[in-house]
Amino acid sequence: MRHASLVLTVLCSPVLLAQEAQAPDPVGLALDAWLDARFEQGTPVPDALAALGVEELERRLRAGRSGAFEPLVEAGALTEIALACDHVDYTTAGFLYVSKRLDPDVPTSLLVVGHGGNSAMSLDYARRASHGGVRPWIAEVEQRGWILVAPFTRRGWGAIGNSLVLSAISKVQRHYNIDPDRVFMTGHSMGGHLSWRTGISLGDRFGAVSPMSGGYDYVENRQAELLFNVPGYATWGVREPYQIAEFNRRSRDGRAERAFPWVNVEKPGGHQIFADELPKAASFLDEHPRDPYPQRVFAWGRGSLRWDAAPTRDDWDEQHTWHPDRAITRETSHWVRLTPLETPQGEEAVDQRVWAVNAGDNRIELTTAGVRALRLHLHPRMVDFAKPVSVVANGEKVFEARFDPDPRFLLELVREYDDRGRIFHAAIDVVIATDGEVPVPSYGK
Repeated sequence: MRHASLVLTVLCSPVLLAQEAQAPDPVGLALDAWLDARFEQGTPVPDALAALGVEELERRLRAGRSGAFEPLVEAGALTEIALACDHVDYTTAGFLYVSKRLDPDVPTSLLVVGHGGNSAMSLDYARRASHGGVRPWIAEVEQRGWILVAPFTRRGWGAIGNSLVLSAISKVQRHYNIDPDRVFMTGHSMGGHLSWRTGISLGDRFGAVSPMSGGYDYVENRQAELLFNVPGYATWGVREPYQIAEFNRRSRDGRAERAFPWVNVEKPGGHQIFADELPKAASFLDEHPRDPYPQRVFAWGRGSLRWDAAPTRDDWDEQHTWHPDRAITRETSHWVRLTPLETPQGEEAVDQRVWAVNAGDNRIELTTAGVRALRLHLHPRMVDFAKPVSVVANGEKVFEARFDPDPRFLLELVREYDDRGRIFHAAIDVVIATDGEVPVPSYGK
């Protein structure tokens, strides 16, 4: 009896109960470990994770990582950290700032800042340019309890730069409790160009963007239409070099005509960061978290739809090699995923354009051009999985069936994009034989 009494006393000990409550969750740790091994080939979803089901997996993913976070830097101090690209053999550094108001138990916003300069600058030049672009944001980041990361690039903000941005996000979210739907992008000059292109090419990864004194003529090549998928707050000066003011005005007028959720501010002055606009830009970002399940999506792509090769330049001190099987895919626009098309040598790549509308009542309506196959990612916020889902493409029904949620698909997609907020319970593949007249995307239609 004494032995039984001892066992009862130990189990009821409040100290041990508290210790047990704080112990890491082995299932959560296993989930994190599998997601972290995203570049390991041939590692299928463990049966134990799949057995949790889509609802429990979604709950765990949205709750953040299990176990304790290990902060990288002291809060309240702008600190330089090492950064390495996940996709290409390029290593550099960057600034990290963590607000002293940060609550580690509450998912917070992450602001990514791209600096100005050029594609063949020294590391010291990049460091100084980044410091100048980051410093005006510190007060906003501190006040709002955010985290800021600002990579240094000597290779511009093209393919290598995109790898650097995504790799910086991946690193920070493993050390801090980042809300995956509250990742924002801003930058000045060359960083402004980056912010525009981020909205165009990777708009489904960010809540909103804020380009400052950057931008090319994205109207002439119609890339500005892809900004339908991401809100933005753009600033520029009246006296900008390189036709930046002209290009921003053209883009502003086109977005305004179609009621895009953008704020466009032209300021007296030239090529500069307008400090009085930063609080308003930060409030705009804060008010526009990502919605992975919008009613309407515009998708447009051509060719391979991925970055998988490192560019070269004669004035670089070293060249770089892309890691095999680590492409950055540009196939998705929220819940629409295009199928890459091979372009025969000597022929022009085919444009794929999609206007996708969740019409309600488990009906998806597509208008497409140049598309012969695509995938639709679905979530209970979009459709009722207990009923058949129908897909109409260019006026013709191309799919109708009921299907079950798939926990393996859910996890594989999250791991592929390293995005704990890209949560979809299933996907359907659609074959399309016809073309339609895809409208210019508009919030007024």
